[in-house]
Amino acid sequence: MSDDLAWIADAWRSPDLNATDLYLTCARGLSPQQLAERMADHEPVEIGPALTLQEASRMVDLTQVYCVGRIGRSGGWSFIVECGGSEGWALDPAVSRGGAEVLIFDPRPDDPPSFFTYLADGEVQLHFELGSGYDPAGAQPNLLRPALEAAGAIPPEGSIDELLGADEEMSPVEQKRRVLEVVGQHFGLSLPRQVIESGRLPAVVTRTSPPSSW
Repeated sequence: MSDDLAWIADAWRSPDLNATDLYLTCARGLSPQQLAERMADHEPVEIGPALTLQEASRMVDLTQVYCVGRIGRSGGWSFIVECGGSEGWALDPAVSRGGAEVLIFDPRPDDPPSFFTYLADGEVQLHFELGSGYDPAGAQPNLLRPALEAAGAIPPEGSIDELLGADEEMSPVEQKRRVLEVVGQHFGLSLPRQVIESGRLPAVVTRTSPPSSW
């Protein structure tokens, strides 16, 4: 894969980008437009011209437009990059109904920590904080544990390191990078960093009202 997911951790803290413009949601089993339609708080959903990240961000006025997404596809996954007031990890799990799988990467820049969520069959399968220890929840809380331990992203379950907390020698950013790399490998997901950060993608308004988490 030309782009893994570790770069997301760096982009969220980049001085040249605003993390509120980098809410990432990916889906397998849905087209990019179908994903946008399931995430939107209104209908019909209209796909507009291709915009840069900065152009999409400028559309958010917090009166009539609360969130704008840019959609694309990478391999077998559709993705949407949202600017503004995204639902983030609070997105209704029903978005994954009908056999779809949905991955959410929520930076939560104004209220850390960041979160990763995996939805399938209309339920939360896995949900945990990024870069702040490891305390998973959901129907499959141990889905990624073996791979995360093997990658050194988290200490082995029941070890002294786990009992004492996160590895003190690993920064939260490095832990995020390792976890995100494992997520990409497990789900066969890569995302095109250059296109997302600097390119143009078709845009869609996903929220015309504040998110429920506000």
